[in-house]
Amino acid sequence: MKSRRRLFYFLPCLFAFPAIWSGCATAPRFPAGEAILKGETPRFPPAPDSLRCELELTAFGGGRKSSVSAAFLAKPGKEYKLDLYGLPGMVAGSFLWTSERWTLVLFDREAYVEGVGEHVEIGELGLRDLSVHDIFSFLWGDFFPGDQPPADMPGNMPGKEAAMTAAPEGMHSLGNGAFGYTARGDRWRVSLDEKTGLVREALREDSTLRIAFSDYRAGSGGSSQKGRPVPRKVRLYRYGDAVLEIRVKSVEDNPHWRRDPFFVKIPKGFNRLERVGGP
Repeated sequence: MKSRRRLFYFLPCLFAFPAIWSGCATAPRFPAGEAILKGETPRFPPAPDSLRCELELTAFGGGRKSSVSAAFLAKPGKEYKLDLYGLPGMVAGSFLWTSERWTLVLFDREAYVEGVGEHVEIGELGLRDLSVHDIFSFLWGDFFPGDQPPADMPGNMPGKEAAMTAAPEGMHSLGNGAFGYTARGDRWRVSLDEKTGLVREALREDSTLRIAFSDYRAGSGGSSQKGRPVPRKVRLYRYGDAVLEIRVKSVEDNPHWRRDPFFVKIPKGFNRLERVGGP
């Protein structure tokens, strides 16, 4: 019971902008997915150099759920910043990830946590086995967990490439719109809609992790979003149980930054924690 209380306490500590969605009545299509279904070489849309999104995050556990609004900023594969809001206009927590290290500041608890690597366990969500890149990469058109870590990423914890250039190496058809591949020692199965090419889910073969994508909208941000449909609802499951839902309210490619937003300041006097959710 105590760990469940921690889950719902720390979500607001874990983790505005014009909406850019097209109003077309027809369902969007994913040309790269359609090419994969046909056995052709897919051409993936280029990822933006940066983006910012307005999100709503919901954690599940013990028959309860807890939601919080958030702003997500990214330089795909390089830097991520997630601000979570408590009271209107007030940041309850900020999470910053870079290839060198990550930092989480819990403003309403006057505490912070630091670490290194792309596998981050915060609260009781149980998502440490999933790379931080794979949680958000759908926002720039990458629906294939674990694929293509770049060799030139600084540090010894490689991230993902900012843009997909090819389907995962060794991808093979399993029939009925499903395809399998191996990435970084894990076997994955992705399911594509046979009519639109949209990716419906990615499932790790051991059934530990599943990511479900739904409620797609086509971006209307000009050529930067052409061919890159974005799911407005993404659910992450662990051992069959939903643990986190991401609802996408807006996406803006290559926004103008008045100043570099990829930093977080630890206020003087804040206590350093060994882990979030711990004693």
